[in-house]
Amino acid sequence: MPVDLSGTWRWVHHEDQYEHEPGADPGEYWGLPLNDAARMRADTYNETWVTSSPLLQCRPRAVDYQPLGLDPMQIEKLVDPLNRQLVAYRIAYEKNPGERMIWLDGRPRPSQYAQHTWEGFSSGKFKGDTLEITTTHIKEGYARRNGVPTSFRATVVEQVFLDEPFMTWVVTIMDPDYLTEPLVKSATYIRAPTLQLPAYPCQPEDWQAPGAKYRVPHYLLGENPYLTEDAVKYKTPIEGIRGGAETMYPEWRTIGAKLAPPAAQYALKPVYNDASTHIAERADAQTKSPPNYEKVEALHVAGNVYMLAGGGGNIAVSVGGDGAIMVDSGAAEASEKVLAAIRQVAQTLKPPDRPDSASPFAGTWLATHTFAEPVIRAVINTNDNPDHVGGNAGIRKSPMFRPIAPSFMIFAHDMVQRRMTDQNAPELSIPTGTYEQDRFILHRYLNNQAVEIFHMANAVTDGDSAVWFRRSDVIATGDVFNSDTYPPIDVARGGSIEGEIDSLNKLVDLCAAEFMSQGGTMIVPGHGWVSDVGDLGFYRDMVIIVRDRIQNMIDKGMTLEQVRAAKPSLDFDPEFGRQPGAASQFVEAVYRSLKEKKGK
Repeated sequence: MPVDLSGTWRWVHHEDQYEHEPGADPGEYWGLPLNDAARMRADTYNETWVTSSPLLQCRPRAVDYQPLGLDPMQIEKLVDPLNRQLVAYRIAYEKNPGERMIWLDGRPRPSQYAQHTWEGFSSGKFKGDTLEITTTHIKEGYARRNGVPTSFRATVVEQVFLDEPFMTWVVTIMDPDYLTEPLVKSATYIRAPTLQLPAYPCQPEDWQAPGAKYRVPHYLLGENPYLTEDAVKYKTPIEGIRGGAETMYPEWRTIGAKLAPPAAQYALKPVYNDASTHIAERADAQTKSPPNYEKVEALHVAGNVYMLAGGGGNIAVSVGGDGAIMVDSGAAEASEKVLAAIRQVAQTLKPPDRPDSASPFAGTWLATHTFAEPVIRAVINTNDNPDHVGGNAGIRKSPMFRPIAPSFMIFAHDMVQRRMTDQNAPELSIPTGTYEQDRFILHRYLNNQAVEIFHMANAVTDGDSAVWFRRSDVIATGDVFNSDTYPPIDVARGGSIEGEIDSLNKLVDLCAAEFMSQGGTMIVPGHGWVSDVGDLGFYRDMVIIVRDRIQNMIDKGMTLEQVRAAKPSLDFDPEFGRQPGAASQFVEAVYRSLKEKKGK
């Protein structure tokens, strides 16, 4: 029988208590095997960002830091009611209102397109008396509270073991984006049988003045005045304070002993040049492999809305009694797989309950459990990019396509229709109906909900749309928001960085979090995984930070080539710049749209 971890626990003061209570000082990275991309993120971090953002004020610690937060916690067992076998541990923390599930029943890990949460998806197994937990699908968090990040690609492995009345919790973070080696930390707890977790009273506040534009407090490159403060305070060489795996080994002590600490605080001008700063360049140098559309996955998002992933751009589908309403159609080559996925989703719906009257059928079960081909009523395009509209013609040719009206087969903003017509796109792929205003509501409920379309003016292009399924509370954003790559802003087609930021702000305003910047309004991004306002808000802030850096460089008179060489996005490239051209095109688009705005 495995050991019993259930009960209430309080933390024991630890040798690194300073880090977990007041928090580390700016620039204090010792003991962390971070790379230059992570170092740059932390060098430019301003704590006011958290206090000024309603989405970050009540943000909980992600699972890669929470066990080290040394909060009191309560662990409960979830037991199979039939065989009384342990199915999972459920953990509640004092400063995190959500409950973390650690599944012990061998359930498979979710799809790569599944939502990322603060708790992630945790599966565990006992190895002797030690519980080993592996967690993925985590939102971006932090390795240290002074801005050192951990990415949404991180995997966390934890070992938990008892030495009554103590429990030791060892956390190992493996982060391909921001760490060069695994980061290992531990925490100690003691049983506290009388402890009761209090309510978590965090209510975010918007301190912004009415009408003021949202901004992200951060330091521009090379302008943080506090990065050498600890080196002076602790009489330590700046090279040791800056961290890195090499400084964590005994051999470095000999090197450090030969280095002198700074005599006085000074403005550090960091240089970033390790492998993490060349991720975008390496991506650009890759030979672009042909896309593979062999596996189109259907994931439930919320209500009657599903996301089809793997067929080009993500597709949102509302499936119900009225048929299927699609937002985008994916790539042309994926049409058959997309249609098959819609069939699968439609046929997994429960048959309607039998009416309280005599059945018109001789055999009720068979009549109510056989499904006709699903009917596709309309396709709404969010833009005219081929991986979002390429499947239009294939959908229209399908016998499943029975539209609401001839003018409402393929629907999009007027600029999408104009551009596809000007480019001589295949006739069946061109939108048959359009709108021009900022907000358009379909003329009737479909699948028992209003469908509302918003023009995302001059964001990625001049014809972007976002679609809100009101009752399901799901928004399909198109390429205005991608959870794993930069927005493909196309200045030649009317896109701009200011329009992109305005559109992201509009989307954030439409969303409501279930609690703690998570859940609630769900989002189908143009590319990436099922998301929520926490992911959207972070993406918006990232775009603003890069915009501010490039604007500062333009103000200094730097040319596009000089801006490219300065790599203003390199600290975000490990997360969003791994696709060929993503980072370089984003930086150029931001530069050109800011220069054009200045010229006007």
